[in-house]
Amino acid sequence: MLNYAYGILESQVRIQSIADGYDPTLGIMQEGRDGSLTFVFDMMEPERPKVDRSILEFVKPHKFHAADFVIRSDGVCRLNPEMARHVAGIVWR
Repeated sequence: MLNYAYGILESQVRIQSIADGYDPTLGIMQEGRDGSLTFVFDMMEPERPKVDRSILEFVKPHKFHAADFVIRSDGVCRLNPEMARHVAGIVWR
């Protein structure tokens, strides 16, 4: 769930960075390969604790059910679409 939330945060920061005219590959705190989004990852760092807190506040009182997740045939576990929308709503605040 937290990885999904970070993916949403990464998308938000990438879109805003490009819209503001920044090169998403020119970061200073992150080390990456050519073409990696080091600037985006740098800009995500101050927001990570907020995402962590939001997800933790959601997870603590929530009782999860097996139907909240989908397990693919290759064993990968994903959030079901409704849960994914809910997590996206938490991050988009």
